[in-house]
Amino acid sequence: MKSAILKRISLACLLLLAACSADPNKQKLKYLSSGEQYFKQGKYQAAVIQFRNALQLDPKYPEAHYQLARAYLSLGNRDSAFGEFQQTVSLDPDNSDAQLQLASLLIARKEYTQAQTATDKVLKRDPKNAQAHATLGEKYAGTHDSQNAVLEFQKAIELDPARVEYYSILAALRVSLGELGAAEATYRQAIERNPKSIEARMGLGEYYFSQRKLGEAEAQMQAASQLDSHAVLPRLLLARTYSAMGKLADAENVNRELKAVAPDDPRAYQALGLFYISSGQKEKAANEFKSVLASRPKDDSIKARLTELLIDLNRIDEASAVNQDLLKSNPSEPRGLLAHGRILIAQGKYQDAASELDKATKADPRSAAAFYFLGVSQRSLGLSGVAKSSFSHALELHPGMTEATVALANLADKRGANEEAARLASDALKTNPDSAAAYVSNAKAVLAQGDTHHAEALLQDALKRSPASLPALAVLVKLYAQQGRTNEAVARISNLLSQQPQNAGLHLLLAISYLNLRDLAKAEASVYQAIKLNPKTPDAYALLADIDYAKGSVEKAKSDLRTAIESNPHSVANYLALGTWYARDGNWDEARKLWEKAHQIDPDSAVAAGQLAFLYLEHGGDVNVALSLAQTAKRAMPDSAPAADTLGWAYYKLGSPGLAIVQLQQSVRKEPNNPIYLYHLGMAYTVAGNSQSAKQFLQQALQRTPNFIYASDAKEALKKISTQRN
Repeated sequence: MKSAILKRISLACLLLLAACSADPNKQKLKYLSSGEQYFKQGKYQAAVIQFRNALQLDPKYPEAHYQLARAYLSLGNRDSAFGEFQQTVSLDPDNSDAQLQLASLLIARKEYTQAQTATDKVLKRDPKNAQAHATLGEKYAGTHDSQNAVLEFQKAIELDPARVEYYSILAALRVSLGELGAAEATYRQAIERNPKSIEARMGLGEYYFSQRKLGEAEAQMQAASQLDSHAVLPRLLLARTYSAMGKLADAENVNRELKAVAPDDPRAYQALGLFYISSGQKEKAANEFKSVLASRPKDDSIKARLTELLIDLNRIDEASAVNQDLLKSNPSEPRGLLAHGRILIAQGKYQDAASELDKATKADPRSAAAFYFLGVSQRSLGLSGVAKSSFSHALELHPGMTEATVALANLADKRGANEEAARLASDALKTNPDSAAAYVSNAKAVLAQGDTHHAEALLQDALKRSPASLPALAVLVKLYAQQGRTNEAVARISNLLSQQPQNAGLHLLLAISYLNLRDLAKAEASVYQAIKLNPKTPDAYALLADIDYAKGSVEKAKSDLRTAIESNPHSVANYLALGTWYARDGNWDEARKLWEKAHQIDPDSAVAAGQLAFLYLEHGGDVNVALSLAQTAKRAMPDSAPAADTLGWAYYKLGSPGLAIVQLQQSVRKEPNNPIYLYHLGMAYTVAGNSQSAKQFLQQALQRTPNFIYASDAKEALKKISTQRN
């Protein structure tokens, strides 16, 4: 044992002596050569290590700085590449490629003057450097000097006619100038000078595709594909062209053939599944990705795509199994964390979902989808304020994200911000004219303005795109109930249920429709069917409470709402509803507890703040706290009559009749027949000393509803006014 240890020590010493005696210049060349080999193999991180090793031996070794810069650039680390190119040109000003690479990075930073300086140094030494002219062309394009950019790229092409990328950039410049004929001629020139170039053919094909000349695009992509029997990109573009032409069978065949053309290229073996997704064939896509995964069980990207598809298809258990396998091999994989969050949302585990999606946003702070679904989980927890923040951030990351815009529109609609809701809904429809959700949001906004005819047309548009859209059907059920057309809603939903009998949401909407018809037996049966299919069906127990209340079973109704709260303890609506029923019974202590819990769950809930404020004002509580709550409600619902009334009444209670009158006038303008609003305004005028206006509004309150809740108080106030006058 001792002998073995001594041998190891001796070997270590020999290695140390050998290392110390090595020539540093030879060693740095070895590191450089090793790094270049790694670079050629695409092992850029390993190359970085070797180039750094060379620089440790010689910090002023320009070639090592240059190669390290190239490796950083290949890794996408542009900042580090920039620093190394700067070091290179300071040590070796004659390195033209380093100067030009540095110039391109300066252009990306919009540091155009420095970029031109670097380029001019190269051109001074070598006026016929094609890449230098192209870089100068990039600079001119960046400064919107398209004419000079064109001239520089023309020079680059004359000097190096084999660089197809120069033709593509020149053609794109000519398109931007509206010179379509010249652009097409440039693409054709690229082919004439480089007849075997796939890129040249694809460039012309892409140009034709952008101009919707699909037949010509097809011909060029076919020609490009024939130049290389294993080329993937031209075949992908050919399949896309077929899809745009409506030739879906041809597109499907090309995507299927790709798996044989390049069996180890992820773009090729994923192409067919992605085609099925893009053409709305999600079941086929799921089956295709399952097949691919069977032959490539370690491909995490396939696991992620398959999980997302299975979630979309509501095959949650299958999705969970695939995603667990993904997270087992890579616990911090952003798409896996996002999918896990979506699965938890589907299972009704909103708190767990929020926690998991928070991890997803940290793993990928640029993921709009992660922030969107985080907002969904927060909204489901009743946290409308933080949900709004998450949806807004998703929209910042992806300005055209229809789902986030619709979610924000719905939140605005919920808090009574009608103008904001209408604007957001309109934005969603402009961004995505085929989105059923966008049509629903617009229908809600139009309905808030009282235009029922237009609202129905928008809902029908939504249902054309998604016949079983629960949000669209829910608004339609409400609209038909207002118009006395509930039988039509029953017929429509019953027809859908004949096709989708396991859809719990449809059973719930059918129950609502039967309740609107006062057919309580059928309403109750439909609710129980929804609960049987999905015990966590949103609002099922709340609806059951409405049915029991309609049957006269008040205590049973309250019990239903208690069950609803147990089922979803974060739903503010259930606390508010149960509190309202206790308030009807005059049990203000119980109502207070429930509304305070609702406010605790979601401090930004305007409805909860408004209800609690009114309770404090009328049934004991700190008036200053009530004022703060009323202000919260008013900020969130600036157009809401109840919010204006509560705020006005808080000002009245605090002895500020002027401020009270401003708010109470708003509530009366919006609902001129509401006796409580009229009474409140009359009382504010009384305190303000305006007896004539006070009498007018108090009398109107009694005329509208002689026996309303504050009728005796109104009569007493009128007596006092009469006494004061006498």
